[in-house]
Amino acid sequence: MGARVAVQCVLLALLAAIAAAEERRDAPDLIRALESSGYTSREWTLLCAWEEATRDGQGATVWGCHLGAADGSQTQDVYLDKSGRLLSPDTLEALGVLPKNWFPPPLIQEAETASAPASVAATMTAPVPFSATETAGPTALVALPPINTEKALIEDASGESTLEKGAMRIGMFQDFEQPIRVTEAAASHGRWESQPGGGRLWAVTVYSPDAVALRVHFNRITLPEGARAVVYNMADPGEAYGPYSTPPGAEPDLWSATCFSDAVTIECYVPPQADGAFQLEIDRVIHVYRAFDEWSPPKSAAGSCNLDVACYPEWSGPALAVGGIGTVNPTGYLWCTGSLIADTNPVTAVPYFWTANHCVEDQAAASSIEVYWQYQRDACDGAVPSPRNVPRTVGGADYLVGAPYPTGADFTLLQLRNNPPEGLACLGWSSEATLAGTEATCIHHPSGDYKRISFGTLTRERDPCFASPPSASLFHRVLWDEGTTEGGSSGSPLMDTSTQLLVGQLYGGFASCTNTECPDYFGRFDKAFPIVQPWLAPEHDPLDVDYSGTVDSGDIQKVVNAALGSDITPFQGDLDGSGRVDAVDVQLIVIGALNQP
Repeated sequence: MGARVAVQCVLLALLAAIAAAEERRDAPDLIRALESSGYTSREWTLLCAWEEATRDGQGATVWGCHLGAADGSQTQDVYLDKSGRLLSPDTLEALGVLPKNWFPPPLIQEAETASAPASVAATMTAPVPFSATETAGPTALVALPPINTEKALIEDASGESTLEKGAMRIGMFQDFEQPIRVTEAAASHGRWESQPGGGRLWAVTVYSPDAVALRVHFNRITLPEGARAVVYNMADPGEAYGPYSTPPGAEPDLWSATCFSDAVTIECYVPPQADGAFQLEIDRVIHVYRAFDEWSPPKSAAGSCNLDVACYPEWSGPALAVGGIGTVNPTGYLWCTGSLIADTNPVTAVPYFWTANHCVEDQAAASSIEVYWQYQRDACDGAVPSPRNVPRTVGGADYLVGAPYPTGADFTLLQLRNNPPEGLACLGWSSEATLAGTEATCIHHPSGDYKRISFGTLTRERDPCFASPPSASLFHRVLWDEGTTEGGSSGSPLMDTSTQLLVGQLYGGFASCTNTECPDYFGRFDKAFPIVQPWLAPEHDPLDVDYSGTVDSGDIQKVVNAALGSDITPFQGDLDGSGRVDAVDVQLIVIGALNQP
């Protein structure tokens, strides 16, 4: 290792050690709750912890803790509510929290093409704004002060160096000097106007100089039945989002979709004789300051060693499952990477979405996410599309389950609230442990740029860049042979190169175009699987290897082929004439297979 790289690695390691210590300060809260419930550290070790949504429709979450006895004699799962109170088995059953199987049989789910799920609302279509006409325009303009974009970019570039390959900030908050408050009778900005066909309309325009795009925050929104709020591009009313009438789920507020303009109009229409509660307050917007569509060669945001995924057609299928995530957190509008993931039910097509927990850590963040699809070149060396023109799933997601670092494998499983576009894919996965030496591939959006691909190898070699790396019991360590990852790549899928099956998701590391000897760390999917199995493989019969819904000849064929390491004569099913495929048939086919020359 060169002297310069060695110095860089030492500095990075020191910063990461400080950051890791800061992260671990949250863990004792959980430990203290367990101690107060009788699970003392002298007798029990916390093996992993996760946050799981209940299934009773109340929008609550609970903490699950997988504990190991200090003497190694047993393990036990306990659950706590957000106040740290221990939950009884009866309470867990009422909440719909299912028990976990920590030793599931090895399962492999093949990739599949996504289709519109019947159980989820249809993809949002653009509403037609009433106020985008000559006779009913906005009645007020709210002009925000300009932001110092150069300062924001400097802040981003000089941010704290941590092991976590954090989300890329692309937008910052712009708070109104006075919130926009609208009641049934009056408004702090603009005015209500009667409409020719009945009903009333209120509309104002918000302008944030030099913004690439804006997102509007409805701090409060509760509208009567039939009423609606719409956000649209003042210069191009065809780009409109909504209608909005109430926060999603149990959330207290609502973020509009990203509107690609520096001036957006917000309107509220109330039909005649509308009756019901009315609340409307807008307190801030997100000012997106990174000009995505300018990030094309030679002005690419990502490092020069990153590889264009379009130049590897054998990975075109998995690439269609990967999307860029825009999400709101306390520091602003962030960019990460995630992927659609298949479940074992061949009948349904639930839009499950997989990413890192530090990208989407709770329901508030999940409610704000947007997923940008096919932000990639359509051919090797082809044109780079603008994010404003690629397909996008808006409307947020439901947070199902996730585990933060360091008490878990840094994963989050979401269910998108609106359909992804047709023609995408869902990644397949393997719940089996992946061994060191396995070649691995990652598809991601480095630094919020268009889609790239990296090729590497799982390793157990010592990390030269970090003295206290994440535990190998929860994380894969990957050294890159070609390409790398960057901020914004977090949450991207790691796949076994030979099978293209998901085996992990990016947490962090110091790998870069210049630090080629530094590894990256990916949360292990096999360690997350027992926690997510109730969603991805619900009520799965371990013998139903091909996931057909029944144990049949296809399952036995797969099992025997795997056991022998080669294909055998196709299995015909009910060999003993009993009328069903059962253990006797299994015995007959195994005996027959072993007697083959």
